[in-house]
Amino acid sequence: MESGVAARGDRPELSVIVVSYNSEDCIKRCIQDVAAAAEGVRFEVILIDNASKDETIGVANEKFGDALWFHRIANEENLGFGKACNIGAERARGRYLLFLNPDVFLLPGALGASLDGFAEQDRCGAVMARTFWDDEMQFQLSFLKNISPLAALVQQTALRRPFGGSIFEKFWRMDWATWLSEAPIEVLGVPGGYLMVPRKLFERLGGFDERFFMYYEDNDLCLRIRRALHKIYLMPSAKAIHYCGQSLKNYEGADIRQTQRKSLIGFYTKHYPVLGRLLSVSVLANDAATGAAKRLVELFSGAPVSGGIPVGGPDGIELHWKSVPGAEYYFLEITQDPCFLHKVGARVIKNSYFLAHKAYRMLTPDTYFWRAVPMAGLRCMGNIQVGRFKIVASPEVQGP
Repeated sequence: MESGVAARGDRPELSVIVVSYNSEDCIKRCIQDVAAAAEGVRFEVILIDNASKDETIGVANEKFGDALWFHRIANEENLGFGKACNIGAERARGRYLLFLNPDVFLLPGALGASLDGFAEQDRCGAVMARTFWDDEMQFQLSFLKNISPLAALVQQTALRRPFGGSIFEKFWRMDWATWLSEAPIEVLGVPGGYLMVPRKLFERLGGFDERFFMYYEDNDLCLRIRRALHKIYLMPSAKAIHYCGQSLKNYEGADIRQTQRKSLIGFYTKHYPVLGRLLSVSVLANDAATGAAKRLVELFSGAPVSGGIPVGGPDGIELHWKSVPGAEYYFLEITQDPCFLHKVGARVIKNSYFLAHKAYRMLTPDTYFWRAVPMAGLRCMGNIQVGRFKIVASPEVQGP
């Protein structure tokens, strides 16, 4: 028997639940890394496949089919992320559950370091790993934020231009603190790509809300964990790499945006019924107005609204900004969110950066925002500089 895995009849300490959909490019590395990261932790892996059309199940069976710790469930249709996770949790035997995306790859010791959070931290109800965007481990992911309905209204509409900075600055500072911290630190929420939770607490809360097909099921669960008077922690010594979006690459972009909008509105309507309905009407009206304005500009100018935005090349893109006197370093942040709530960030010494690693080459076609935040110690010096770049087509990149 491999060290640290659960044989038949043994009760695992941890059940790792992986929900896949057309994930043949990354599923092998994902599960291999779980086994390598265990280091003495008794574990099992439960793969829930949401009716993949590729060879996800075949690849997993070929590599892990004989492992006593590996279990698989093949759904006949795509049931969505939350419902598939709940199916896995019903099958799980571990004291703790780890919900893991197939495009997340663990570093050695990650599982034990995460489990330490429940033993060492006050009223710990969920744990996230220090998660990097790139193999070079320079860009860290931000933690999950549950913002108020009014703040969401600002984020999702043109109100973000005059009011976004004053409303979201406290969340930006929280991200900078977590990126710099070498000790466990409390956060507001855990992205569903790597979310560890005690099984009894997960069951007591009713699991994931299956009304969220995809997106905001993690926001919803984290909010319920905090309302149950538990805390959520980032454990910096637990490390993982997340090729963000690779588990969604086979979805159409329009379908993803529509699903995001539906889940956003569903989340706020569930937890803030009156303000949630106001948010719903406002977001839909803003989308309609923005779309109409864009079409009018393109009609009369004969050029797309996004014209003039630098386009990233197949080998990378150079980002540069004005040097700020007294800055010891910069946080370079990259996101699709113009409010910079959900992003990746790297500590950069110079006032330029050539973005060219593998994670860049996997970016989906879209417009991306970046900004350079000058820092002195733990203090932001102001004079934050913002820019954009556009990915027109994703170059072919070999799988993990």
